[in-house]
Formats: sequence, C-alpha cells, structure tokens
Amino acid sequence: MEEIRKYISVSTSSEFDIVAPHIQNAERDYLIPLIGNDLYQRMITFCNEEVHDLTDESVQKTNQLLAFVQSAVIHIAYWIGFDVINALITDSGFKRTESNTVKSLFKYQEHNLKHYLRTSGFNGLDTILQFLELNLVDFKEFEDSPAFSLMKTSFVPTTYIFDDIYFINNSRLTFLRMKQHLQLLEETEILPILGPDTYAYLKAEISKPEPDSKVYRILPYIRKPLVFLASAMLMEESGADLTDNGLYFTAVSAVHVNDTEIKPSSPERIAILASRNRDLGLTYLDLLQTYLYANPSEWPDTPRLVGNSFQRNNTDKKTFWA
Repeated sequence: MEEIRKYISVSTSSEFDIVAPHIQNAERDYLIPLIGNDLYQRMITFCNEEVHDLTDESVQKTNQLLAFVQSAVIHIAYWIGFDVINALITDSGFKRTESNTVKSLFKYQEHNLKHYLRTSGFNGLDTILQFLELNLVDFKEFEDSPAFSLMKTSFVPTTYIFDDIYFINNSRLTFLRMKQHLQLLEETEILPILGPDTYAYLKAEISKPEPDSKVYRILPYIRKPLVFLASAMLMEESGADLTDNGLYFTAVSAVHVNDTEIKPSSPERIAILASRNRDLGLTYLDLLQTYLYANPSEWPDTPRLVGNSFQRNNTDKKTFWA
C-alpha cells in the first residue's frame, strides 16, 4: 500500500488484498501486451531484488521505468476494479456500505473519478512507450517484443505522432480506437497509391533505426491522409457500440448535479465534422500522389495512373468531365 500511495492518495485503512486482483488484471490485460512478456519478467525480477546499485545507470533507468509502470498499473487497476471495490460481496448478495460519517459518491463524482483513473492510466501507458523508445539500448527485451515490431512498422505508430497532426489531447484511448481504422486505410488507400513494391520497401525501412532520408520526406504525405480519414471514420462511429442487441449510440450529459442521462449523439454535428475531415484526408491523398509524380527518380515503382485526382461527380455541374 505504501507503493500505491506514491501515485494515488488512498486511506491508511485500505488493504492491499482488496486491490491486488485488479492489479494482476491490469498487468495481464494492459501492461504485458504493451511491453512484452520478457521485459515484464525482467521488471518482476528487479522488484524482487532487495539490493540495487543505485549508481549504475542501467539500474537508474530501470527504476524510472518501474515508477512509470507502477503509476499506470495502479490507476488502471482502480479503474477496472472501481465497481467491485465499492461493493461488499457476501453469501447473501452484493451490497454497498454507508455510515453516518462516510457516504457513497454522487453519480457525477463517480463518473469524474472513473474518467480520471482511466485517462491517467492510459496516458501512463503512453509515457512508458515513450520512455522505452528513447532507451531501447537499455531495454532490448522491448525492442524484440511482438508489440514493438507491430508499432515500428506502422505509418502512424504512436499517440504523439497522431496528435501532432490532429489534436486528440494525447489520448491513448482515442488512439487505440483508431488503430484498426489506420490499418484498414493503409491497406485500402495507401497501398494502391504506393504500389506493392514501394509499400513493402517503406514498411521495411521504417522498422530500421535509421531509415533512408527519402523515407522521412514522404512520411508526412502518408500520415496526414491516414490521420484525417481515420478520425472521420471514428467520428461516424461516435459513441456507437455494436452489440448482440444492435447498434447503440450513447453520449453522457449532465441532467443535474448528481445524475446523468444517456442520449443519442447529434447526427448533424457528427456529419459535419466527419465530412470535413474526410475531405481533408482525400485532399492529402491527392497531395501524396502529386509528390510521387514529382519525384519519379526516388519512387520509380509507384503506379503512374492511379487515384482520383481527375475524377468528379458530374451531377448538377455546369461542366462535364469525362
């Protein structure tokens, strides 16, 4: 509990056994997939060692990583275990405790606290990734992990790169929602423009510590359409969750100080923002094609006659394009 109190102010009467199962779940479901099992086992061994040479640079960096890991895991553990921790589970059922001096939170307080725990935890995971990327020499286990292999071959590998193009408040939660969209768009929009040979070449280059200089020059032209088109797709899904009961649209809005209601999102607002971002994404796709055509010596394997730069819907237009 003393380690937990470094990151969350919990009462002195709190028992570790209450939160321990949720810590294990947070490590299993979020930490291990992020850093890989080998680095996870190294961190466990490091925690169990009683004496460390604090003057050793490697030990200092491992201590830093441990602090980032503990903070992220603790916040996620309290988030995923929020409802269970607040309940009293007995043989006669589930109950909540309340006394004359200590009462349960209002609904809006529960919502705000869960949002804080979730956001802090996932932002903590991003901090771990950023730290590991800057210190790959000291954490080879991460560099060899499947998670890093997938990340380094993505055109938009991190939350920070995405946020640099389109503001998502550096939210890893938002970024994770768009990972599937980004992969889909790479295969359906970017691959046909680049051609299979150039696409494979770029994938191989960005996985290297030092890609060819021309790769750095073309990456912005690839990332911008991906980001804007992926964000448009997510906006269209805004609050939409496909379940076995159908498609539900939810949005939380305050009714009064201690309650909330769930109601549909505004379709007009979603349509406007999604359309704007899709148009920007398509414009950036055209700029990618223009860049490839303007640099044939650097990108000789790209198709010369692909894309929609000169296609137009002629409906209700005064001029006709054939």
